[in-house]
Amino acid sequence: MLFLYIFALNLHSLKNFSAFLLLLGLFYSQNRANAQGMMRDREGNNYKTLAISNKVWTAENLSVSHYRNGNAIPEAKTAAEWERYGDSKTGCWCYYGFNASNGRKYGKLYNWYAVNDPRGLAPAGWHIPRDIEWLVFTDIPTKGDRPGIGMKSTSRWGDEKDNCSGTNDTGFDGLPGGSMGVDGFSGLGVIGHWWCSTESEVSFARIRSLACNSDDLWLQTSLKQCGNSVRCVKD
Repeated sequence: MLFLYIFALNLHSLKNFSAFLLLLGLFYSQNRANAQGMMRDREGNNYKTLAISNKVWTAENLSVSHYRNGNAIPEAKTAAEWERYGDSKTGCWCYYGFNASNGRKYGKLYNWYAVNDPRGLAPAGWHIPRDIEWLVFTDIPTKGDRPGIGMKSTSRWGDEKDNCSGTNDTGFDGLPGGSMGVDGFSGLGVIGHWWCSTESEVSFARIRSLACNSDDLWLQTSLKQCGNSVRCVKD
């Protein structure tokens, strides 16, 4: 900011005041590469977005209950219902712990069959990112040069004794929404998993993960019947 201060002191010598405003705008645009916008889904939910490397990402977890064509996505309200949908390879969603209050904080958890449904989980004009698209976050300078710490939100990670929140330098604002696994719910407050649209093998698909005990962005696989969070990228 020093050069701006010096520039301002000599402002009276400028022939065109707009030159100063242009310079000021360039300075702030370069230092706010993750400028926030907004995306609205067909159900009226609004999501903050971030612009990064010519791509626009949602900065909040998806929370739709209908596919792009308007068909309802089944909600699993019990572990038995979740298992039944998974066994039949039917897309579904649930709240962590089957508790709607968690949905207001962390969005919905979807199985991969919902992610991969041809009716479209992402709103029109958006898609679920492939595993390789997540690499854009590894190119942003963050504390310690670790992408995970710059992707984690500045709160809600860990507890008062073990606060492992991040710096959110990237603007991703990743939350530890946990997951729904074959043995039930786990990880709320300490881990976040996001589906990729990339299939790994017959029974698995890829996910990207942030964890309380790590400052990295992990590439892992998950059983397709598990429930994970979802982010979207503009087409």
